[in-house]
Amino acid sequence: MQYVVVVRGRLKGDKMQAQAVHDATVGQISPQSRSMGSIGHQTFLRADDPKEFLAVDFWSNMEGIEKLYSDPNLAVEFGKLFDGQPEVTIWGNSGWMSYMDM
Repeated sequence: MQYVVVVRGRLKGDKMQAQAVHDATVGQISPQSRSMGSIGHQTFLRADDPKEFLAVDFWSNMEGIEKLYSDPNLAVEFGKLFDGQPEVTIWGNSGWMSYMDM
């Protein structure tokens, strides 16, 4: 089954500072998360408020999600990026008809 983790939060600092923190964190964590089943990571900023951040992470298993998102090191990195705790939710693929053009 495929899973999606949605991370929503308010960014600290300005857009360029937040991007630098985000990109450094993803660069550091992605090798580990890929080995645990992460198969994709996409980020978005709210169109009318670019301090509002949304990430969509795609996973092949729940165990990897639980391991990464309970890691205290990720919490430290989130503390650098977000003004407060982000909202993190986990979604399972419904199996319903879907599409994505990229």
